[in-house]
Amino acid sequence: MHEIKLPQLGQSVEEAEITQWLKKEGDAVEQGEPIFTIQTDKAEIEAESTASGILRKILIPEEVEVPVLTVVALIGNADEALPDLAQYTVDGGGDAPATTPAAATEAAAVPASVVEASEAAPVSEASGSASGAMSPRARSAAQRLNIDPSFLNASGPEGRIIEEDVLAYNEKRGSVRSTPTARRVAREQGIDITTVVPGSATGRIAKDDVVAVAATAPSSRTAPSPPAAQPLSSATTPLSPMRRIIAERMVESKFNAPHFYVTVEVDMKEAVAYRGALPNFKPSFNDLVMRATARAIQAFPTVNSRWLGDAIESRDTINLGFAVAMPEGLIVPVVKDIQTKSLQDINRDCKELAEKARSGKLVPDDYAGNTFTVSNLGAFGVDSFTAIINQPDSAILAIGQIKDRVVVIDGGMQVRPIMKLTLSSDHRVIDGSVAAQFMGHLKTLLETADF
Repeated sequence: MHEIKLPQLGQSVEEAEITQWLKKEGDAVEQGEPIFTIQTDKAEIEAESTASGILRKILIPEEVEVPVLTVVALIGNADEALPDLAQYTVDGGGDAPATTPAAATEAAAVPASVVEASEAAPVSEASGSASGAMSPRARSAAQRLNIDPSFLNASGPEGRIIEEDVLAYNEKRGSVRSTPTARRVAREQGIDITTVVPGSATGRIAKDDVVAVAATAPSSRTAPSPPAAQPLSSATTPLSPMRRIIAERMVESKFNAPHFYVTVEVDMKEAVAYRGALPNFKPSFNDLVMRATARAIQAFPTVNSRWLGDAIESRDTINLGFAVAMPEGLIVPVVKDIQTKSLQDINRDCKELAEKARSGKLVPDDYAGNTFTVSNLGAFGVDSFTAIINQPDSAILAIGQIKDRVVVIDGGMQVRPIMKLTLSSDHRVIDGSVAAQFMGHLKTLLETADF
């Protein structure tokens, strides 16, 4: 009988809970096949089976928090006798599970993958199902893929939308031939692009095709609707492991690190022109800021240091993390050794991390080891904000949106694309003058498009 253990996913993860069993007792399981999902302090993870056979016994139910390396299930032959299950409980009884003796010294070699939500707008509770219900995995997938639930057909029990419905729609949407403008207008007007009939012989949906559909659609679909009012109720929601750890670390950071903030306004005119003139690839503005930040850190390496209590440690590499929103909190993928990489390298690495997230292939090393962090809320229309330092870093850069503003230049008024940047610094490590010089240098790099 093969023991399936809760995988050990880095030194910072001590316990986790199984959020969903993907197999039930009696199901056949292949080695390497996802068997359950777990929620850690970092992300939701799909854990793969380390053996082939029949899932004979599930030892740990969903939504029960247990230590890593706990035996959570048994896989064996269909006619194989089950062992004494008392050995898998604390002191031979009770509800809490325990690890086997081997688990105390052996790390579970379970590959894992992280399912990351994108920074798309939150998915509403409304759906195209008769009951209006969605499974948690379906809601997470819809949010990650930026799919309006009202476009989905429900195939689950009692009219419930399940994850397969979301993936089927996404595949259908991906096969539709349409112009970028048509897709944008469809999104803005709340039109299901898969229902639009192309008006040209090319078979490609154009903007005019979407506009024609929007003109005949009910008025409620001609513009994005505000979130529906939800009934208010009193409730207590238990903290997920991820939310609890985020809370502990944010309180610890604000309590231990004396934060101070420096804000600058950056004229992005030259950066916008630079980006538009690149012939072979199109980096995001976040890529540009990350590249410029890495160069500014090289000029002022103190902001890349960390506080040790009785000393300050300088780092010999720059591992730049970028905060990404998830349903349960934040995760920070890391571009390692960014000081050695070109803008094109950074663009490629960020895309690869995003693709790994979409395909569920992120591993702990992808979000560990950051020495400096950037957090961008510009996509949400935020002008500026202050971020809490992601310890053990000593600084974090908050990025606002690029917005046309009237500015005075050489005595005359001009409209320029302005972006606000705010640096949160640990005053134990970084002096005010260092933070100011760092931000001044970063501003110069961006305003002169020196990438």
